[in-house]
Amino acid sequence: MSPLLPVIAFALYLVALAGILSDKLSRNSTAVAWAAGCALHAWVLFDPTGAGGSFTFSFFNAMALTALLINALVLAWAVFQPTWHLGLITLPCALAAIWIEPATGSQAAILPWSVNTHIMVSLLAYGTLMLAGAQALMLLLKEHQLSSRHLADRISGRLPPLDRMESLLIKIIALGLILLSIGLAVGGSALTEPFSPGMLHKMTFSALAWITLVALLWGHWQFGWRGRLAAGMTLAGLAFLILGFLGTKLVLEIILNQPV
Repeated sequence: MSPLLPVIAFALYLVALAGILSDKLSRNSTAVAWAAGCALHAWVLFDPTGAGGSFTFSFFNAMALTALLINALVLAWAVFQPTWHLGLITLPCALAAIWIEPATGSQAAILPWSVNTHIMVSLLAYGTLMLAGAQALMLLLKEHQLSSRHLADRISGRLPPLDRMESLLIKIIALGLILLSIGLAVGGSALTEPFSPGMLHKMTFSALAWITLVALLWGHWQFGWRGRLAAGMTLAGLAFLILGFLGTKLVLEIILNQPV
């Protein structure tokens, strides 16, 4: 793989971020740079021309893949919903993740199909719910803008109206919960088979996230929960997911040196 590819992807992500922050680039130009950055990022991560082993879901690989996934999701969602502002959070994550060196899996254990399916569906759920977390942060930022005049207009002016942001947050959470439910159902069946270290820990925290977000949706539809309460519960659910997935990998791989 050419060492220039990460540099080009980094530059394309920077162009996309500049397009969101300024009016000098059209939406189409921003989208093209963003999509090209994602495509090159995927090439760097998986390197289809390489001769190494298969891709593994190690701690750093998982972070890099999640950053790529959430940027691709934001860009795809922008076709149907006003989600450009989420790039203010997701693009800096991609700028950092593009430099992560992918690890190959020639020594990786062969996992049951249910575990592999659980991992793939869970990554989609984590990516979607991380978008919900980004949207929650933006919602809190917008609320702060309405109560304070010290926020930079360059950022606050790029945010949609508060009611549209709240509506979008609920839609993203609902989609993420569907994916998370599928992942938990498949992962539950994996607990009856040989599974990777930390699977029970991941499932427990994912279940706590599921309960938190279901409670939020129920409270929103029954009692009109919104604003800071909705944003806070969203971030709490996301924190459970991060503890369950990345937290488990951090402890096992980095601290205990037990590759999973």
